[in-house]
Amino acid sequence: MTKRALNLFLIVMMALCSFTSVANANDNKPPFTEIGYQTDGNYYYTFYVDLSKDAPNAIAYIQVQKNATGEILKLDNFSGKVVLLNPVKFSIKDKATVSFFDGNQLISKDLKGAIDGSVKP
Repeated sequence: MTKRALNLFLIVMMALCSFTSVANANDNKPPFTEIGYQTDGNYYYTFYVDLSKDAPNAIAYIQVQKNATGEILKLDNFSGKVVLLNPVKFSIKDKATVSFFDGNQLISKDLKGAIDGSVKP
């Protein structure tokens, strides 16, 4: 390998490494702390928050999966806050609203109560 080819190879490798370390909207896991989940008969909701903010913590992201298939559904919108019940368990403050697409159908759900599971850094 010539010196020029080696330099080009190193430049390409550094560029690829720098692009892969940046989080984007297409990542499977958002860059927040997973605090638990809720489920109903059809869907599984995983909650993420930014714990560096003061309580009550705004929900940073909700991942919605179909119970039957495990398919991650496209999120349309969400809102809500959570409060800490004990050192590792959270509860939704008042209610959280999430809208998502199941196929072509837009579904909106109001979620309330305790969040199962616990903090996963």
